Amino acid sequence: MVDAGVSFGVGLLIGGLGLMLGWGLLWLVVGAIGLARQTCGWAIFMSSVSSTAVAGLSMAGVFWMVDSARLGSSALHSGLAGVPLALLVAGFCRLEDGRQIGPAFLEGSRLMLHQLLGGHDEGCGHCHEKPAEEPPCHQKPCYEQSCHEKPCEGKL
Repeated sequence: MVDAGVSFGVGLLIGGLGLMLGWGLLWLVVGAIGLARQTCGWAIFMSSVSSTAVAGLSMAGVFWMVDSARLGSSALHSGLAGVPLALLVAGFCRLEDGRQIGPAFLEGSRLMLHQLLGGHDEGCGHCHEKPAEEPPCHQKPCYEQSCHEKPCEGKL
């Protein structure tokens, strides 16, 4: 009985680390593309590298420590299925504002993906090639103090 519990726990650990590794690899690719396009900085890329490395090394350590006979047990396989099942159940729970966690998480991930990759909502309309009607410091709210010390060239 204890052996089955340990196998189940190892399965949960491997499932969680595998999920972390997959998620880290996804954002590693997104961060690398964003870095190449210069739409995100090194911090995003390096955090993806570190999360992928931590998950990969931890998973390798678990595989190294676990007996090979335990890897074929049904309790370990049940533990592997536990992490996706827990995420599926959590996805149906509600946030404080009444939205479900799953769709809110997917929408937030989509928005972050578009922000990091510099995607356009309606496809590329070559807006980056058109001259701006307003000076750039008046298009978006600016919180940098040095921008406001000098008068903007387009405004008097």
